[in-house]
Amino acid sequence: MKRVAAVLLVATSAHAGGLQRPNAISARGVGMGGAWCAWADDATAIYFNPGALDTVAPHVLVGGELVVGPRSYTPVAADGTRGPAQEATVIAPVPVLGIVGRFSYDERPSRVTLGLGVWNTFGGKISYEPTGMPALDATQDILIEVNAAAAVHVSDKLSVGGALRVGIGMFATEATMNPFDADLSASGVGLGMTWGALVRPTDTVRVGVTWRSPLRVTTKGSGLVEFGGPAERHDIEHRQNWPQQVLLGLGWQAASRLKLATQVDWSQWSQIEEISVTFPNGVLPDQIYPEYWDDSWAVRAGGEYALSPTLSVRAGAYFDTKAVPDATIERQYTDSNKIGLAAGVGVRVNEWRFDAAIDGVIPGTRTVPNTTNEAAGVGALVNKAPGDYRGSLLTLELAAAREF
Repeated sequence: MKRVAAVLLVATSAHAGGLQRPNAISARGVGMGGAWCAWADDATAIYFNPGALDTVAPHVLVGGELVVGPRSYTPVAADGTRGPAQEATVIAPVPVLGIVGRFSYDERPSRVTLGLGVWNTFGGKISYEPTGMPALDATQDILIEVNAAAAVHVSDKLSVGGALRVGIGMFATEATMNPFDADLSASGVGLGMTWGALVRPTDTVRVGVTWRSPLRVTTKGSGLVEFGGPAERHDIEHRQNWPQQVLLGLGWQAASRLKLATQVDWSQWSQIEEISVTFPNGVLPDQIYPEYWDDSWAVRAGGEYALSPTLSVRAGAYFDTKAVPDATIERQYTDSNKIGLAAGVGVRVNEWRFDAAIDGVIPGTRTVPNTTNEAAGVGALVNKAPGDYRGSLLTLELAAAREF
């Protein structure tokens, strides 16, 4: 049956590990290469660092991103012969919504800031033209998060915050003879949390640290399976395992108009040891596939320069390591080490703030050798889908916020 694959939308943010887009969610953060943990100053602080909500003015944020990810896979046989390239392009609009508020008492603002946000943090979908050969023709593994957060102003030098993450997981897959024809879909809900702190040791330096818990969603649904006869409907279950993450960021107000930032991210993709689709009724055998992914790291740097009180420009860059090893990579998640460049602009008009950004992953090719002959028949040592994986990623971000 069609194997389950969590897919790179970009990747995340969409980034790390081929499943998360490199710089998701924030138009302001994307413009700085994703180095946003220490400087987050809009509703996306709920995601990047809940502790930073303490520095955010009450506002409503509406935004979105358009992810365009062309990729191709060229298979290679044991004798070195390369087959025809199999191409696909991810085109995905992704909305971002957020609100930040603060109560007051006797016209004095509270020490507690509240926030609510909705966005897509992991996963995506992709489809290839059917070839008539055994294959996964389309896959979808997506996580939409609803985050409710609060931050506490401990002192002028420290604020801490946390967020409850409600993850809505959506899974779907279409397969041709892999090992049978299938069209399956499922959905479910899981819970996670985020904790963050913002330390301001001096007026010009900020240190941000964020921890996101793993978020696991058991999706349940059904679908049609054709196995040597008429298609029959069967119940299915699929468990999504989204990683634990740690972010550490440093921000510096280098001059009155210049902000600089650097950041290191760690994502625990090694928790994905297998991907499975199970059939609770027991009529069909469960489909379990070893994965053995690796943890990934990202290093980011960026800056913002205020050309005037109403106009700012931003730029950034990052390096994000791959998570999917040669042995288990497939065309659904063309994962590789990624180098990205970003730029952005912000305009303020009274209570309104408008931001735009563009992020591009430099195109690259990852070659996975065919190890059939070297493995001497030991299946565990054979790379599952050898060949050339080539891909890129372009993310366009727009956001509008109004303070109140």
